[in-house]
Amino acid sequence: MSDTENRDITFSFICPVYNEQDGLEAFHRRLTAAAAKLGEPYEVIYVNDGSTDESAAVVRRIQSADRNVKYVEFSRNFGHQIAVTAGYDYAAGRAVISLDSDGQHPPEMITDLVARWREGFEVVYTVRQDTEGVSALRRGIGRLVYRGIRMSSGKDLTDQADFRLMDRKAVDALRRTREQARFVRGLVNWIGFRQIGVPYTAQRRTTGKSNYSFKQLAGMANAGLYNFSSRPLRLAPVVGGLLVLLAVAYAVTALVLWLTDYTFSPVAHLAAGVAGMFGVQFLMFGLMGEYVARIFDEAKNRPLYIVRDTTGFDPQKPEEPLTPDAATPEKREKQRFVLYT
Repeated sequence: MSDTENRDITFSFICPVYNEQDGLEAFHRRLTAAAAKLGEPYEVIYVNDGSTDESAAVVRRIQSADRNVKYVEFSRNFGHQIAVTAGYDYAAGRAVISLDSDGQHPPEMITDLVARWREGFEVVYTVRQDTEGVSALRRGIGRLVYRGIRMSSGKDLTDQADFRLMDRKAVDALRRTREQARFVRGLVNWIGFRQIGVPYTAQRRTTGKSNYSFKQLAGMANAGLYNFSSRPLRLAPVVGGLLVLLAVAYAVTALVLWLTDYTFSPVAHLAAGVAGMFGVQFLMFGLMGEYVARIFDEAKNRPLYIVRDTTGFDPQKPEEPLTPDAATPEKREKQRFVLYT
């Protein structure tokens, strides 16, 4: 596709793929039917996140039959959030729509997202009302994760999904955020712009079981907790203050009991005090260690992902998003003009 055609693309659809061989063709039919209703030029970018089944072959077959399809293949599995990030890096449309390729994000809702975009909203995100085929336990754990993120960072991302539409201005701003521990939902909230939520019901997967494990859910919770707030780090003086108050209360209680000829064993006092202090110290060291570990990861400055192959794009690879320190003054000025005009 030529540069001129790239500039003419209105909608980019980015779809992470991980072991979805059995449902990809059905999903693609639904997606292209929804895209055709929009009546404007579009592209579909499948990002293969190191699939171990035949997903790569299925996507290549789809791409050979549909000139609107493009394909990015990672060298290994980098994770869902990184795959979404790569899709934003490669997308050329004026509006970029991300949705999973397992069929849980209904392509038929795309027209609703586009309608909101045409009203002037630059980020149209979706909020899950229910999920077909998901247990109450799994939903409850997800709610607890979001509640923890809300309490630590003040950001209410409850039941938001990576099914969203973003205007080109918002996409360009998001591409400037390159931290290693990716939590795209939090980053989209952080960049601002005019945002609105649209409710939806997540559908059953087209085939198979969810590839989103509890380990990945824990990783998302970890990124949401530590990436957007220093509140956990500030727990140390709060906990310390509470311990001092408890110690004073204990001393007063022990004194009163001593006056009534009743007291606890000195060994019990010592054991409880030492155990409590060591527990608090280890807790605080763990919290600080999380932040230090993130500094360590960012200092290595590794690329977020490595691409094995691409299909359907121009021979020239997309320009790597610039960071303020790596760019020359001229490039920074050029990027500032692109982002804010």
